[in-house]
Amino acid sequence: MVTADAFTAGKLPMKFLLMWFLALSPGLSGVPSSIPPAPRVWIWAWDRPEDLRFLAPDDAGVAIFVLGIHVGPEGLALRHRTAPLRLSPGMHRISVVRLDIVPPYLDDVHLEEVVAAIRMEALVEGVEGLQVDFDASRSQRPLYRRLITRLRGDGAIKVPITMTALASWCMGDRWIMDLPVDGAVVMLFQMGQGTSEALAWLRRGRPLAGPVGKSLSWGISTNQPLPASPPENARTFVFNPFPWTPAAFKRALFLVTK
Repeated sequence: MVTADAFTAGKLPMKFLLMWFLALSPGLSGVPSSIPPAPRVWIWAWDRPEDLRFLAPDDAGVAIFVLGIHVGPEGLALRHRTAPLRLSPGMHRISVVRLDIVPPYLDDVHLEEVVAAIRMEALVEGVEGLQVDFDASRSQRPLYRRLITRLRGDGAIKVPITMTALASWCMGDRWIMDLPVDGAVVMLFQMGQGTSEALAWLRRGRPLAGPVGKSLSWGISTNQPLPASPPENARTFVFNPFPWTPAAFKRALFLVTK
């Protein structure tokens, strides 16, 4: 099995860094699909060294931070993954793109630059999906809608497109209900000012809802237990504030199934 021992920040060409995790799990190719990949439990592998070889393909999928995109007054800046990651062969993987967009509006030129960066830098061969992570403000919702619509209309993107969603977007504020995505992940940790409202919502057993007719996954953290467990048929994405270990993964499974 190929490992990531040689992949450290600043020692390899940037484009090569984008390809390193493909070699860790050969044989998977992105195919056109409107259905997100199969595992029920997914773990986020953020930009830090991770050794996940204790996981088998049937244990969980891995949502891998691949690219950060910052758009500010000076234009667009990309932050590629630089931390090593070790996986067992055959693991289900999706790419995660984190967006940090400062202005409330992007003209067509800058919007196309963001779409092109995702298309060319994040969709490494072998990933089975794309997850867009953007905490859009209220004023940025039209921008986000344009971006998702543009990604969905890009014929070169042949994998399911999902998004993370603030908890409020899946409770009373349903502005994402008609977005053209294949699913959403409601983020139920690090909720900031919306924490009390979201926890009260869950304690009352009220349902969470995402885009109409699409899958809604739960996003939880190993260090922030919730007053309710994910629905039995829901996919769950789990964040760990420290590098993953077998014990941390066992904790994640407990939170998903308790």
